[in-house]
Amino acid sequence: MPPFSDLTHVRVWIVEDDVAFREAFEEVVGPHVGLAGVFGSVEAAEARLDVLRGAETPDVVLLDVNLPGQSGIEGIGALKARAPGARVVMLTIRDDPETVAEALGAGASGYVTKGAPAERVLAAVAEAHAGGMLMGPAVARVIQASFERRPPSTDYGLTDREREVLAEMAAGGTQQDIADRLFVSRSTVNTHVQRLYEKLHVHSGSAAVAKAIRERLLAG
Repeated sequence: MPPFSDLTHVRVWIVEDDVAFREAFEEVVGPHVGLAGVFGSVEAAEARLDVLRGAETPDVVLLDVNLPGQSGIEGIGALKARAPGARVVMLTIRDDPETVAEALGAGASGYVTKGAPAERVLAAVAEAHAGGMLMGPAVARVIQASFERRPPSTDYGLTDREREVLAEMAAGGTQQDIADRLFVSRSTVNTHVQRLYEKLHVHSGSAAVAKAIRERLLAG
């Protein structure tokens, strides 16, 4: 595993009801991040947030979808309401496009399946903490397949280049990844991303991808 020592300052929580998975996470991923909280439900994490001060709240929350009580998707808003600066990355076995779109639309900043290698989970934590978004390859493939099966509803006046950038975002690429693939600068990619936000009437990469999934903007 490559060194991720720079993530030890990132306060990470995991909300996961599977004890065996939690223990494996603590052993494999925990040493590379600032693991500050492990919870079995959204309600338990909420209770902890209710007694914490701002400096102690998490930077990134890794959140399962299927949880006792509130689901992970319901929990996104509840946790962010108590810790507005926290970024949420879904870490789950669910990889259907509807669930991905629902999570991203609710404010998730990344989506990784539990079968992903530790490096991918760490990359998602790093990207979310930096304000970006990252999805695992398995999730990206499911999303791309969903675009191919259904016709688009509208195009919002997107240019071909904006569609390319949106497709790369849906494939889980960071802005630097997209710049490298399209042979342009990162600032150029950022300009395209900001125009996408304006045209799609969204305020984040996750919301843009969620809208692309729901409205089939990349079909064809």
